[in-house]
Amino acid sequence: MLRRRGKRTLTPAMLEARDELMQSPPDCPEKYALLNVLRALPRALGVSRNAYLLLLRMVEKTPVESWEMLKTPFIYAHNSTLMSWTGLSLTALRRAVRDLADAKMLVPCDGRNGQRGKRWQGAEGEIQVGFNLSSLRHRWPELLGKLEEEKRRRSQVAFLRDAIADLNENVRRAAETLGNQAAAMEAARIMRLRRSTEQTETLSAYYEGMKALLVALQMQPNPVDKSPENRDLLVQNNAECNPELAPMDAEIGTHYTERKNNQTKEVVVVAPNGRNRIKTMRCAGQADQSELGEGRERSALRGFRGTAMFYLSVCPDLRDLCSTSTPDRDELADAAEQLSGQIGISYQSWRMGCGILGKFEAAVAVIVMATRRDHGESIRHPDAYFRSLVDRGARNTLFLDRSLYALRDIHKVERVDMAPPSSRLPAAKSKGRWGIHT
Repeated sequence: MLRRRGKRTLTPAMLEARDELMQSPPDCPEKYALLNVLRALPRALGVSRNAYLLLLRMVEKTPVESWEMLKTPFIYAHNSTLMSWTGLSLTALRRAVRDLADAKMLVPCDGRNGQRGKRWQGAEGEIQVGFNLSSLRHRWPELLGKLEEEKRRRSQVAFLRDAIADLNENVRRAAETLGNQAAAMEAARIMRLRRSTEQTETLSAYYEGMKALLVALQMQPNPVDKSPENRDLLVQNNAECNPELAPMDAEIGTHYTERKNNQTKEVVVVAPNGRNRIKTMRCAGQADQSELGEGRERSALRGFRGTAMFYLSVCPDLRDLCSTSTPDRDELADAAEQLSGQIGISYQSWRMGCGILGKFEAAVAVIVMATRRDHGESIRHPDAYFRSLVDRGARNTLFLDRSLYALRDIHKVERVDMAPPSSRLPAAKSKGRWGIHT
């Protein structure tokens, strides 16, 4: 219910903010700490631009000592003074004050007859006239939460812009090779548009458009130049590579038989170094296979096999980023790429991780980081943390399988806790967080 008090209409939000002043605030931030947080949130406060600028000017004009523990930050300013501070008209000023009061950022304290006297501060025992900014102390935890969300949003915006620019290089090269001017113009248009917005949904659409453009160019066949000059050049190149015109000699290390009967097993080695090239090639092939086996053993997953449902269950944020409910490894990696931008990993770090660990292993590292954040673990610098994981992977000291086993155990415990009591089965022993029996 709305009720009138003097000439100002008080809303339930204003009354709630006034009642909060009678309680102790959760924290008492310093003036410049509060200013830094407010300046970093120009769009996240949920107020108009005029109200945001007015709030900044009010906080700037308050004395530093008024933000101490037992003091009250207060603004004694008439409308004409506030208009000179902000350059707003009287109507815009009143609208901005109401927006701030509805957002519980301040509490207007009116004097007699609902008016604010010109710099009338009031004596002891009398009501002070002006604006009480102590409500910002009660909003301080909420402002810190919005600051973290804004940091993640800005990291995701920078990640998507870098990803679009990286795809643009490939699109431009493919368009020049194929002579597709329309694709090059479309890519240039997307590159211009990506700088004009900070909405993650819009940037994601631009990223998907650039990716679709690259896929369309890769599916187009390469044009063949049938001009006489090119035909003569192709004939010349084929003649140089023709074995009839350029037979292999003994320097190459060829093998031939001394009889025309191909069923004979006698082989004459004419290589200058006197080695059997066939045995050498077989040994080289075996060495390559062993090296590939060692590379698989060096993987950060260490043979851990996880299904798509497992990764979606331990990291629910992937569900909104995957196009299907049963994604494959490539779709999971693409979703983790977008998730990395949301949790604060730069695109350069993501590319470095894909180059060193592999795209899927880098995606699993991002999933582990995001899941740990969801469980309350603090990662102050996600980009540096991810780079440290990549560095450990380069030194073969990264064990993502251990983290995945631990997350699986945590997920099992959570499912048991969420299940009804009748469906829970008795267990002889319980495992700790990292798989250790307690």
